Amino acid sequence: MYFVDRKKIEQMLVCLERATSTFQEKKIYETEFEFYALERITHLIIDSVLDVGNAMIDGFIMRDPGSYEDIIDILMDERVISAEEGQGMKEIILLRKMLTQDYIQMNHDELYKTIQKHIAVVEKYPANIRSYLEKELGPVSAFVPE
Repeated sequence: MYFVDRKKIEQMLVCLERATSTFQEKKIYETEFEFYALERITHLIIDSVLDVGNAMIDGFIMRDPGSYEDIIDILMDERVISAEEGQGMKEIILLRKMLTQDYIQMNHDELYKTIQKHIAVVEKYPANIRSYLEKELGPVSAFVPE
């Protein structure tokens, strides 16, 4: 029996979808305020992907990840996402170090271009997760106790 908190995963997926949608509203970032917004959106995208991945790994008792990239490797191994999608996700996740440790030397052009390059992968991720959940656990029931 698996313990998968579908409600929490769904909340994180909605957060990811909102961040992705907000990212696509703007094509040029020029002001300091806009740069900070880009940084936050990128961070939300990355952490949503990782947090959902961790929830899937924990809930389905998959092998323990040793790194952020390993979370993506496990999702590929378990066929939650394809190898091609996983490679795109890994490129995005590499931005996390810049956002959290190297923020003094932030490269906003790199943030924007990397997310833009892999935006289709990010957009497909929620559908991949929902599809895997339904395949493994069945459809969501309105009568599941809270």
